[in-house]
Formats: sequence, C-alpha cells, structure tokens
Amino acid sequence: MSATALLAVNAHPSADEARAAMTGNICRCSNYNHYVAATVAASQRSTQNSQNSQNRQNQNVSADSAISALNVVGDTRSQNASAGSAISALNVVGHATPRIDAEQRVSGKAIYTADVKLPGMLYARVLRSPHPHARIKRIDDSKARALPGVKAIITHETCRVVWGAGSIAGGQQYNDEMKRITKQRRYAFNNPVRFAGEPVAAVAAVDRHVAEDALQLIAVDYEILPHVLDQEEAMKPDAVKIWPDGNVSLNNRNEAQPISQRRGDVDAGFKSADHVFEDRFTTAFVHNAQMEPRSAVAHWEGDKLTVYTPTGGIANCRSDIARDLEMPPEKVRVVCQYMGGNFGNKNQNQDADLIAAVLAKEAGAPVKLELSRNEDFIGVHGRWPTTQYYKVGLKDDGTLTAIQLRGYSGMGPYRKNTGAIGGVDVYQCPNTETVVYPVYTNKTVSGNFRGPEYPQGFFGMQSMMDEVAFRMKMDPVDFILKNMTRKFRDETPYTNYSLDECIRRGMEAFDWKKKWHSAGAGQGPIKRGSGVAFLSFRAGLGRSNAVIRLDASGKYTVHVGVTDVGAGAKTTMALIAAEALGVPLSKIEVVWGDTDRCPYSVGESGSRTTIMTGDAVVAAAQDLKNQIAEKGLPRGNDVLLASASPNPQLEGKVRNTFGAHFAEVEVDAELGRVRVMKYVAVHDCGRVINPLTAMSQIKGGALMGIGMALHEDLLYDPRSGVALNAGYYGDRVLTHRDAPEIDVIFIESDDGYGPFGAKSMGEASKIPAVAAVANAIFNATGRRMKDLPITRDKILSGFEARNSGLEVQR
Repeated sequence: MSATALLAVNAHPSADEARAAMTGNICRCSNYNHYVAATVAASQRSTQNSQNSQNRQNQNVSADSAISALNVVGDTRSQNASAGSAISALNVVGHATPRIDAEQRVSGKAIYTADVKLPGMLYARVLRSPHPHARIKRIDDSKARALPGVKAIITHETCRVVWGAGSIAGGQQYNDEMKRITKQRRYAFNNPVRFAGEPVAAVAAVDRHVAEDALQLIAVDYEILPHVLDQEEAMKPDAVKIWPDGNVSLNNRNEAQPISQRRGDVDAGFKSADHVFEDRFTTAFVHNAQMEPRSAVAHWEGDKLTVYTPTGGIANCRSDIARDLEMPPEKVRVVCQYMGGNFGNKNQNQDADLIAAVLAKEAGAPVKLELSRNEDFIGVHGRWPTTQYYKVGLKDDGTLTAIQLRGYSGMGPYRKNTGAIGGVDVYQCPNTETVVYPVYTNKTVSGNFRGPEYPQGFFGMQSMMDEVAFRMKMDPVDFILKNMTRKFRDETPYTNYSLDECIRRGMEAFDWKKKWHSAGAGQGPIKRGSGVAFLSFRAGLGRSNAVIRLDASGKYTVHVGVTDVGAGAKTTMALIAAEALGVPLSKIEVVWGDTDRCPYSVGESGSRTTIMTGDAVVAAAQDLKNQIAEKGLPRGNDVLLASASPNPQLEGKVRNTFGAHFAEVEVDAELGRVRVMKYVAVHDCGRVINPLTAMSQIKGGALMGIGMALHEDLLYDPRSGVALNAGYYGDRVLTHRDAPEIDVIFIESDDGYGPFGAKSMGEASKIPAVAAVANAIFNATGRRMKDLPITRDKILSGFEARNSGLEVQR
C-alpha cells in the first residue's frame, strides 16, 4: 500500500525514494531490498504499459532481471572437486520461479488463522500475570461470569491441562513410563506463576470487547515472591529457587545436569600451548517477532476437535494437542496453510491452541483466540540469552591445542529446548570441553529461534577466535583456514566439503585483502572495518511422507503435510514434483496444510522441509512413473496413486551446509552509530531449487542476524521483572533504512543426497551474520564488543567493550 501510494505521486521513484516511503513498514523476514527493487521495477513496467496499453496484461519484468535487480551474484557452480559432483541444469528445478500462490497472497484470498470465521464463533482473551513470580492465593471470577455475553471462563483451578510442548520435562514424559515421576511439569495455567505475562485466566465471550471487560472483573490475590532475571545470578547459592529442585533445568530424564561435550584432554592441551587466552561474551533475549502473532480457532463437532492454528508442523501439532487433551490423534484435525512467519516459535502446539480448545468445549461453540503484539512478545518464547566464558590455547604458529567453554543459558522458568551453545566443534582442535548450564529465570520462556543455539554461540566463539587471531597478529581469514575442521568434530567425514571454496569466493567478491586492515587503524571520527565469520551447520533429520495422484485429465495432485511459514514450501514441492515427473509446473497441484488431507511430514523446522519432504516427493514420483510404465496413463474415472516414506541413511557421514559471511561497517565514533556498508554472503546449499526464494532466505537471515548484532534485546526492569519494550518499536527490529544491500553467491554442489542434491538453507544464513558484524566493528574501532546488542551507548562509553583476551601469565 505504501508503494502504491508512492507511485501515485511519483511515477519514477529512485531506490532511495522507495526505501524512504516504506520505512514505516516492518518485515520480519527482512527482505526490504526486494520490496524496493519491486517498486522500482513496477514503475518501469508502468512506463512500458503506458506506451503500449494493448499489451498491458502481457508486460512483465523477467525473473532474470528481477534477480539482477536484487543483487544475486551469479548462479555460481563450484569448481572445487571436493565440493561434490558437477551440477547439471534441469528443466524446472533451479530456475527462478514466482510463487504459485502469489496471486492469493497479494489479493487477500489467502486464509490465515486470523481470517477464519465460523458460525456462532466466540472470542477469547487471556488475563496475564503482572508479576514475574507470585503465588495465586485466590481468584474470584464471579463478577466476570455475571457479565452479559460471557460464555466460559477457565483458570488453573478449572483447567488442569498439561501443556506438553511447553517444557521438555512436561512434554516428552507426559504419556510415557516416567509420567508418575515427571517433575517441573508446565500446565496451560500454572500456580505459582513464574514470569510476567504467564496466563492466569481466559474468557470466551460474544465479542472481543465483552471478553476484555470480563478480564477487568476477575479479582486475583497474589502473594509476591522474589524473582531472578539473570542466568548467572540464578546460579548463586542464595538465589531464589524458581523450582524446589533448584534453578538448573531438568532434562527429559529429570536430571539437573549441564550439557556437556568433551574430546581429548583440555588440561593437557592448555599445558602444551604457547599462548592461552580467556574472555567472556554475552547475548541478549531476542524475540522471534514474526509478523503474525499467535492465534487459534478451536471447534468441536461431537468428540472431533478441529484447530486452525499457525504452526510449522501440522502433524506434530496434532500429536501434541491429542496428547495434552488425552485424545486419540485421529480425533484431532489441525489446519494451517498460510502463516505470517515462524522462525521457530510456532513449531509445536501452543498454549493458545489448548486454551481455545478447552474454552470451546466448555462454551459449546467455536472460539477464536488472537494474541496482541505485546502478548506475543511477553507470552511466546524467543532466543535464550547466554553468558559464555572461553579459554583457548594455541601454538606459536596458530595451531589450536585446546578450547574450553563454560556457559549459562537463560531458559525462563520452563525449558522448551536444550539451551545449548553451539560453535566449538567447527574448529579443528584435539582437546575441547563444553559445559553449558540451562538455567531457570523469571523471564519469558526461551525456545527455538532460527538456528537455535548457533547465532549466540557463533558470536561468542568466532569473536573469541577473531580476538585470538588479532593477538597472534594473523589475518582472521588465514586463522580460519588454518583451524576450521574438515570433518565433523574432527572425526566423521562430510558428504561433501566446500567451506574453503565459500571463503575463497567470498574474499574475492568482498575484496578482503584490500579492505581488511589492522584493528582501529583509521583516523577521524568515521571509521570503517571489515569482519568475517563462517558457517558449518547440520540440519535436522526425520521422515516425511508424500502421496501423488494422477487422474485422466493429466493433473498431478501432490499431497504433502507442509505449511508455508513464509519460505514458499508449496512452490518448492511443486517444482520438485514437476522435475521428478518430467511434466510442466502447470500440471502440478499441491494439497497441503490439513492433517485430514495430508500425510505425515516432519514439519517446517530444523531446515529440513525441502530435504526431507522433497525426498518423499521424488520417491513418490518415481513410484508413479513406474506405475505408468506398467499400466499406462489412467483413463475415464481411473486414477493412479503413489506414495513414499523414504528414510535416507548417510552411511557414516554427516551432511552439512557451509557458508562464509563478510561485512564492512562504518562506525561514527562521535554518535556511536553503526552502518553496514557492504555485505557478501556465500553459501553452499547443494542444488538451489528456486533461486528467487533461496535468495530471500539468505538475505533475510543475514539481515535478521544484523538486527541481533546491533539492535534487538527484550529489556526487563530489574525491580518489577516486567518487559519494558515488548513490541516492534521498542525492540528495534530492522527497517528499510537499516537494511544494507547484500550480495549473495551460491556455490552449488551435489553430494548424492537430498532432492536433486538440495541441502538445508533456512537457518544457516543467520548463524554467521552476528559474528561477522561484531568482528567488523572491532576492526573499525579496535574495541571488542562482547555484549549483544552492540548499541550506541556501548560504542560511545566503551562499557564492557575494552580490548579483550589478555594473555594468561605463564
């Protein structure tokens, strides 16, 4: 709408004018430069149309010119023999293809959960705790129940539903043999409440206003308890205990143990080192901040429950809901086709799904629950904050002898993920030790967020190694090439290896040798610097199914259990099916996003949709082709059905995605302002299925990483324990004015796995971005920024930003 308004008054805007006009528009995917390029391209098309109005419907900007406008540097094929077999061109896959459902999206025909309207539907609101830690002594909802239009109210006294996906201990053990000894179980409503924003009660009413009024009539008597917000503070002996067992999070075996990983003998490694360096880094709580807040619509028909919900995995969400409500899975239907972003906090079922379902059951009518932006920030999980202590030993020639990490991850009061801190095992080092404590605090719960443990871990580890290279007077790239591992944890071979090639291509495109200089060497208040970080990332695994139906009309209907979290999964599956079947894309129809109509899929998490579900589509297509060869094409009312559920094995290998990011920043030493001036992202993601969406993934992830490095932090008042900036404006997510141009280089390789050689992509692009920007700031200023985000006040004051890594006296 902003672009249309601009074109109405300025028929030929420049890129800067388009960017300024859309500055107020937020896109969490962060592909701002796409919108700028599209607006400029639309103005060019308008000019062409005015010159030839008869061809108005036929004027289009070609996909190739669109890619050029959006700064994709080539469709580069790797020449490195170790990268795998050469990539040959295919007929459908690998060509820039607009989304097959683009018209539905831009016209408003796409149905999101908030768009669902059912006859007699009620509207729900949730009363949330204003305190970070409190015991509920009494709830009086009598006045609320008496309010005309209120149909149902639930609290911890009336709704004892366990939210299994809300915590590891409560989830994985809920219906297994350890159920009777499970501790630290999370319910849809808990007493005591353990973070500000935790649900206390929920109301269903005839409209949102009545539901909101009813919340104001619920009287809650709290006993305020002490709280703790910082993960290190929570580890102190005198810290308040959030759970009776203490503040070290229990794993799914009810053990209060750190996450540990050891190789070799670190003590011996440090003894053999010529140099030993130590330092501390911290990362903040960063919310996923997806465009679409959580919502759910629940509808009972007898004993059958249908839930419309934005979820990254309809099959797993159905299983979660069925488990929590103690129902057979076949009695639960989950529907989600379109959703406004995920980034990890919509992978499982949410408390909104359960609250809506229980309210709908009690009220006897469908119930819709939509969270506000503020509620989404304080009530739905984000990335866990970390404190990281590193100790690194190495020889005079820069060879690593030992790496040690002691870390603390703030999990909030419930543990939804491991709380790990990744990054140590990407270095070739014979002696390593990682010990990370997942710690309970009274902040909002932490969980999955694009590359869960890696952006924060790579920031700490690769900032530390950048500092070590500086102390050893080595070029950071030379240090990386010397010490990065060529095998997974120095032991297991990769299916292919292309990290050296990624770094070499990135150096050339960025002009690294010319741009990089001694840290803090520039004169005057405006300083420029360059930074680098690399990526080696292993995606999740899992099994997915696919079914393909061919009728006599020649239409191929592909049934897959995916949803579209924003990355274009429906189009990706159609491209893979068309290529595998050898038919035009127009012959393919995709059925998706409905557990009653789709087979099982592992879900859109762990960067595995394309590789796992895509593999199933390829296998089903081969089965169908075999049937056609045997039986011929169907005629009349006949149909052919093919299905597949492959379980590919890597046979003693590990399959990783590789990449390297290079950033140039400009730092204003007087204002503390940081601008990213140039950015190059090189990725080997195997074969690129669709360059248009692949480019979006790489750019969006990199820009999200830049935001994590420079802006984003959910701040809490230490006295009240309440979030102070829960929303887009306060959290400072990137806008059009913040987004630099990003050059993307794809190095395609085929290791013989995945659909046509494709690898994972969605999470990988964010992981190195944070460290690349932080290292560039150090190169510009000579001051090591150890605490995220790197805000203006930290640059100006040097708070916790002095040069690090003082060598241990030997």
